[in-house]
Amino acid sequence: MDLWQVYREKHLKRLEEALKRGEVDPPAVPLLEIVNRVPDAVSTSSCSGRVVLLETDVEERKRESAFHRKWHRPVTTEELLEGFRSFSGEVLWLKMDPLIFHVATRTLDLAREMVSAAREAGIKVAGIQVIDPWKVNVEVRGIDQMAVPLYWKGEPLLDEEHVRRFVPIVNRKMLKNQRRLEKLYDSWYKLFNELYPDLFP
Repeated sequence: MDLWQVYREKHLKRLEEALKRGEVDPPAVPLLEIVNRVPDAVSTSSCSGRVVLLETDVEERKRESAFHRKWHRPVTTEELLEGFRSFSGEVLWLKMDPLIFHVATRTLDLAREMVSAAREAGIKVAGIQVIDPWKVNVEVRGIDQMAVPLYWKGEPLLDEEHVRRFVPIVNRKMLKNQRRLEKLYDSWYKLFNELYPDLFP
């Protein structure tokens, strides 16, 4: 088995185990399935987009950060307010993170084709990160995002009425992100159908 096959099998096994543990956000699964059907590609990490209440310290150190609440879909007013009311830490951010997919391909040609297809789908941030002798790393990332501090040094910066007003804003961004994900799926499926017709009838 060559280096590519070893690498691909390792990531497929890691994804399978993550799926069994329920650690993969459901909206990402259809795209992951078509990518991993291609013998010359494998997904390495992914997020379909999410709304989060992120707890941090004042320095925003990553190892001190934790999800207070997380949703891979639009959020309800009640859910957001419950998370806001129940917080008792130092710093809390309301964030909407866009879709992000990392894919490795066996060839530079396939990587280029996937980047072009992503851009045709309206994904502006798509490119090749690393070119190794036996694999190429591709990143595709959405642009719909926001970040608002709700607590600072243990004190709320906003009252509940102001927090409530963020719900339609964050959900509008989340829905735009979902539409981009659907377009990316369609564009990559079309590409794979052209390159691997036997695998994509």
